[in-house]
Amino acid sequence: MKQGNKPTIRTVAERAGVSLTTVSYVLSGRSGGTARISEATQRRVHDAVAQLGYVPNQAARGMRRGRTDLVAVAIGDLEWPWDRSLATAAARILPEYGYQPVILLGDAWRNFMLSGGADGVILGYIPAGLSEDPTMTELARRGVAQVVVSEVMEPKGFDVLAPQPQDGIAEGMDFLTASHRRIGCIRRLDQPMPGQSSRFSSYVAGLERAGIELDMELVRTSNHAKDQAYTAALELLSLHERPTAILATDDMEALQAVRAAHRLGLKVPEDIQIIGVRNSTESQESDPALTTIGPEPIFEQVVTMLVDRLAGRTAPEGIRVPATWSLQLRETTRN
Repeated sequence: MKQGNKPTIRTVAERAGVSLTTVSYVLSGRSGGTARISEATQRRVHDAVAQLGYVPNQAARGMRRGRTDLVAVAIGDLEWPWDRSLATAAARILPEYGYQPVILLGDAWRNFMLSGGADGVILGYIPAGLSEDPTMTELARRGVAQVVVSEVMEPKGFDVLAPQPQDGIAEGMDFLTASHRRIGCIRRLDQPMPGQSSRFSSYVAGLERAGIELDMELVRTSNHAKDQAYTAALELLSLHERPTAILATDDMEALQAVRAAHRLGLKVPEDIQIIGVRNSTESQESDPALTTIGPEPIFEQVVTMLVDRLAGRTAPEGIRVPATWSLQLRETTRN
């Protein structure tokens, strides 16, 4: 073999003194059909692979077997703690089942999956109020394994992990209104999707239950951006009559509020109490640990649901698994 040339299955066969077919059988783990491949021959093939540094072409093998051994993980933004936690869980768990994750941001998953890029997809990135998606419908028609995190979608040839945040946010607001009258809010968007019960509306409902009038001076929008969430928190905490508590509609926003409080010399939770939403890994590991509203960690559950569907252990029509959210009291609030 010339220096610089990559070894091929043919060079492995020549080095081991066997046929191409024998190398293929040995490397794929197949028995060799009616002709049993001896242990000595298998050792020669593996020794040749090691000596030559041969790496199988996984893409070509996947095409021959009708599978890629890849799973796409669609998320919105690695800056968001929940998205990052989902990607981390997939990277840890999927290799245990023989799959490698491909992390895709935004809508990149659509063309990737429609072109057969992966055996299945975990959809953590779907607009919150979307009840149907044409790409998902087409993939389901093809029998591609899918699991989506959605509050409103129903299973139609794919599985749904359905967050149920409203009761948890109500619990969080009742906790805050028991001892606070000026409660700020940092929300992701100014307007919810049509027909969607937004987290902001749950904030407003919590104020109403406590007889507190909504004050839009205490409301800011992050637009899903980390820097805007930080600026929003600085603005709220710099008001002449600043809030004494903040409900952020995502953990990322809440963590930026903690950062802004430290910047302004405010103590958390003595001067300002802060609650996030999602119960991300970062909320548990932050200092101080973030009080948040969410399920027990669901990232492992999402990944194993996809593995089950790939293995054919899930009903073809799909399942819907509810994920109830509750208040997780930690160090950014006081009991």
